Amino acid sequence: MPFPRGQTNSADVVMSHAAVTPLDRLSVVTLRMSAPTLKTIQSLTTEAFNTQERERFLQDLASNHGRGVFEMSTCNRVVYAGMSDGAEDLRTVVERVSGLALEGAVEFSGKEAWEHLVMVASGLDAFVLGELQVLGQMRTAIERHRQFEAMDAELVRLLEHVVWASRLVRKHLGFTRTTASMLNLATLSLDDMMNTEQLGGCVVLGSGDMGRKAVEALLERDIPVTVVSRQPERARDRLGHLSDKVAFIDFEGWTKAPPRVPLVISTLRVATPTYGSDRPIPTEAPLTVMDFSWPPSIDEDGLHPGQTLMGMNHWIRQAHGLDAAIDRPALLDKAKLELDRLERQLETQLAVAAQSDFRSLVHHTLATLSEGWTASPLNEPPQDAAVQAFGRELATWLCNAHGEVTLDHVRERVRTTDRPLSPSLLERVEDDLVRTIGDLHTHLPASEVRP
Repeated sequence: MPFPRGQTNSADVVMSHAAVTPLDRLSVVTLRMSAPTLKTIQSLTTEAFNTQERERFLQDLASNHGRGVFEMSTCNRVVYAGMSDGAEDLRTVVERVSGLALEGAVEFSGKEAWEHLVMVASGLDAFVLGELQVLGQMRTAIERHRQFEAMDAELVRLLEHVVWASRLVRKHLGFTRTTASMLNLATLSLDDMMNTEQLGGCVVLGSGDMGRKAVEALLERDIPVTVVSRQPERARDRLGHLSDKVAFIDFEGWTKAPPRVPLVISTLRVATPTYGSDRPIPTEAPLTVMDFSWPPSIDEDGLHPGQTLMGMNHWIRQAHGLDAAIDRPALLDKAKLELDRLERQLETQLAVAAQSDFRSLVHHTLATLSEGWTASPLNEPPQDAAVQAFGRELATWLCNAHGEVTLDHVRERVRTTDRPLSPSLLERVEDDLVRTIGDLHTHLPASEVRP
């Protein structure tokens, strides 16, 4: 056990138990998209939040949790991660802040939590295996949290290792050229429609990243496209060279004179549906609506008779059908073997990082003590250079002692120095080290602890 502060006459070993590592304290609560969880995730997701709204939500999570909480929302799930005594504590915080019961949520702790985050980031837990988009979303979320003042540094470090491992898993399994899964689903459905009918045109609502991908896919199939945007000129600029082949109108124009097309694709970024029972879509013509917005931009009640909505429930069912054609268990077994290898590397990397942190702590502490020793009236005649050098020497010695230092070792090390320091100052050095060493060793990384 560590020395109590002020203890001066014990020669017991400083540490006799393994420290709890950052990985041990990692907790994750995750809620995956399914028909039963759809409404809960729609209420929880921050996908439609602006910067201020998201920062306010993260601040509420952090203040309730006591440490920073990582949050990531995708079209497939919501994920929360934090450093805590258990995943149940993290779940309680999220439920308290959100006001929602996380029915169907799954909790992970320690290595299982880290492994789950890798499964999510690498696309192994997505609608379509190997989804590339979620890794980019993870990196964006990490950067957002890194800039957030309440974020825990240990958590950010673990999340960066998640990205590192996710890239290696993807490479190992051959997921290096996969496009976003929602786009895969869209193009498959689009090709199915073209096999059964002539698509004389399509209206795309929105001109963001997903809207641009939809336009590209449509133009590749020679389907005429009309983009509806709040700011058509800005949308034209976003689409660049594609804009010459696209018609642009604003929402007022679409409402007053909607083009007669068999397909509408929505990629709007909204918190609540733009079209619903109070505001149906402006055309009553028979058509198919593909809604790729999350949260949804079009509600079933916003459609007219003869119109079909392909919303999130549809994409969930379609993705499950695609998964059935893949030997998912064999693929996941292969991924698990790769994860086991990466976890061993992770433990080594974390141990090295923790050892580096400990060494920095020891050298900083001894440098501070040395300043006090040089300023002490016991430093007579003044030997400032010798005192500073002795402090650095003691710091190096403590770092190399690997948790096996005893108080008798400390006394002997100080009293046998060849440095030209007065006996009274050496007593001060000895007292300060004995008082400080217990606090230092409570920060020992697991790799430094010896029974």
